[in-house]
Amino acid sequence: MVLSWPNPAVDSTPTQSLPSRKQLDLNVPNIRVSHASARGLNSLYSPRDPKTIPKGFMRACGKAGGYAPRPLWDDITTGVTPWFENKQGCFIYFNCNDAHWWIDSEQGSGMYLAPHNGCLLLPPTDGWMTLTGERAGAPKMSFD
Repeated sequence: MVLSWPNPAVDSTPTQSLPSRKQLDLNVPNIRVSHASARGLNSLYSPRDPKTIPKGFMRACGKAGGYAPRPLWDDITTGVTPWFENKQGCFIYFNCNDAHWWIDSEQGSGMYLAPHNGCLLLPPTDGWMTLTGERAGAPKMSFD
């Protein structure tokens, strides 16, 4: 599996929206989340550049006392593993500090987590639980 990102020195054209999977030239599938009891999470998620910070993560940093998002994002992510986002702004990412994949709401609130299954490029398809350890209402994933 090959990951390649645009070179900012060459690709300096500003964009209004997040680049598409094709624009990022990712060889990573989209993720379809289903069976989640939490509102807004069941949908298609597209891979995003690991260097880009999710808007929900930035919101959560601001609500938590104005923490600077860049150092925190760089601390908890690998910088190589893509994260995934749906149209509502909910996102899925790998937290290398606790070795779990997380699904966060569009506001950056943690909703579900799952231990990695040996793959750090894609989240596990099952094994998700709420932050309180409940498996009822936890999502399933498939790859498109």
